Amino acid sequence: MKTSEAGQLALLPTETQEVLARAHRREDQRYAATQPVDYKKLNDMVRRQRAALTRAVNSGHRDRVVLACRDAVNEWNQPGCMWPDEWAHWQCALDSVLPFHQQVSLADLAD
Repeated sequence: MKTSEAGQLALLPTETQEVLARAHRREDQRYAATQPVDYKKLNDMVRRQRAALTRAVNSGHRDRVVLACRDAVNEWNQPGCMWPDEWAHWQCALDSVLPFHQQVSLADLAD
């Protein structure tokens, strides 16, 4: 944002500032979403996440599985990344540690 724009925003009512700030954030997100996918980096990331999920499942601790799933989803949602084809492995691991009829969608774990 240019200095002159910042000065002009300071003169606007608070609600207008909030609307414009949200619009700028959406614009930044849209720009970030157009970044190309680095498949080598993505493959390395998924391998690391798969190993973390395996360790979490083998530990037998529900909290570790939930956190491994959350961390994976947060990384997948970053600009230049995407959800892997085998995302259902994380969903199945999450479902297996939660009580019956209390499943949570993997996408809802994102921060």
